[in-house]
Amino acid sequence: MRLPATQLRTRAREAAERYRSCDLCAHRCGVDRTAGPAGHCREGTSVFLAGAGLHFGEEPGLVGTRGSGLVLIGGCNLACVSCETAEFSLLRRGLREFSEPQLAALFLDLERRGAANLNLVTPTHVMPALIAGLARAAEHGFALPVVWNCGGYESIEALRLLDGVVDIYLPDAKYGDDATALRLSGCDGYAAALRESLREMHRQVGTFAVGSDGLAGAGVLVRHLVLPGGIAGIDGILRIVAEVSRDIWLNLLSQYRPVHEAQRFQVIARRVRSDEMTAAAGAALAAGIRNILVDGRSQGAGKGAPAASRHPEAC
Repeated sequence: MRLPATQLRTRAREAAERYRSCDLCAHRCGVDRTAGPAGHCREGTSVFLAGAGLHFGEEPGLVGTRGSGLVLIGGCNLACVSCETAEFSLLRRGLREFSEPQLAALFLDLERRGAANLNLVTPTHVMPALIAGLARAAEHGFALPVVWNCGGYESIEALRLLDGVVDIYLPDAKYGDDATALRLSGCDGYAAALRESLREMHRQVGTFAVGSDGLAGAGVLVRHLVLPGGIAGIDGILRIVAEVSRDIWLNLLSQYRPVHEAQRFQVIARRVRSDEMTAAAGAALAAGIRNILVDGRSQGAGKGAPAASRHPEAC
């Protein structure tokens, strides 16, 4: 987090104004969320959390020996039928509302406990409130790198307000096929939104790089959860990533499970096979992407690759 508290306050106010005709994500609903829950996310202006704590299941470049300061945010701007965190992301169960002072206290507590960073999971739909919490925390000395762990369906207007606020972008690259994105996650024009988002993220923070302490302080790390039968349109995803930068770190994950409502869709009603993972890695190499991980194992030409283990997906 690079901006001082006074500038964070300004960004928080500017972001909050966008609640009045919300365009914080690529749905661009244009609804007034100050009047109550509205739009695709069915959210107002409050922040609800499902939990927080030190997490060691992220990429080691985010964890080191200290753990990532994970904050699980309730609600979501997507509606993925196979959402791993549907209980709190979509069904909104087990959530607790947090005020600005409470958010700041939580962020500061994670820092005191030794977290390597502040990892905000599924934050896009409540961005203004989170920036306000960061501003208050910064007034009390908070200085951890901020990780924006999102679904890849952000608006350029929202991302520009995060310039200087976020140090590490951790977006999902869910789909390269728009028809599938609409069918399985309820979002229109996903590929174009992903392209625009990745370009802006990379402009702001550059390529993910791990320092001598084993931790990344800035950069973009893209995650793609490989779906059965290539239904996600990985070739389209790879084109988008390569267009932005062939040096972007791309982590291909095999952890897909047919949970939530996935059994209603035959094409994703099974787990991913090993040959499908091999094909995805081969396609990424063929696309010229230099820094590829497959479940934490480096497949590309880059050095100092951040390995990965199981993590909660930013749905």
